[in-house]
Amino acid sequence: MITPSQIRSGRAIINAKQSELARAAGISLATLNNIERGVGDPRTSTLDAIEYALARAGVELHGDDAVETVTLHRLARPSAYDTFFASQRVLETMGSKSLLKAHRVLFFARRNRREPDVRPRICLLIEGEARAVLFDQVDFNLSGGARVAEVAGVMLAAFAFHRGAVYHLSDVLDDTTMTETGEAVERLRSMGGALLKHPRDFFNIFDSWDDLVAAYAARAGHPMGDLAAHFPA
Repeated sequence: MITPSQIRSGRAIINAKQSELARAAGISLATLNNIERGVGDPRTSTLDAIEYALARAGVELHGDDAVETVTLHRLARPSAYDTFFASQRVLETMGSKSLLKAHRVLFFARRNRREPDVRPRICLLIEGEARAVLFDQVDFNLSGGARVAEVAGVMLAAFAFHRGAVYHLSDVLDDTTMTETGEAVERLRSMGGALLKHPRDFFNIFDSWDDLVAAYAARAGHPMGDLAAHFPA
């Protein structure tokens, strides 16, 4: 079971306030404050929620009668192949409750070495204060209405939460999944990227923004319509 000192250390290593961890864990600030001070007898479910929130931020807690450890995984590469699950993970990582505190979201497209003729995959590198999360093992693409909706929804969230910090690469990359996580992240960082002022600047690299808007923006409830409305021609 996690201890108050581990929780305090976990917060410190990612520079998170009590209020931020409490929000991410879905508990009250008073409850977290008491737990960190060793006051009361918290429920196991409450401690599990705190540990889960820290784990999503890359903080791993271990302990026994002799040793307590708090470890931060500075790089993460979720194996999220299912697009619905992947989009949820991306939205959680960028969202207001995320302890990542993203300061840069980089969109890029990559080829698939095993299927070179298939549409490029759309990927993200989300960088926070303490760590970076690379979403390049996902199957985001523009092959149909549902897939376009997922990509448009993710991009809407990026602009909603981090406008002014959304970037993109202007070339389609080789398959980044064939390299180790650290190498892939360093390569992406070295390439910099241009500030993404309009989604068309990214989509036009490998598809047509105008065609996508014409095909999907008029569909009721389709995120492409919302995205187009936020960025009129």
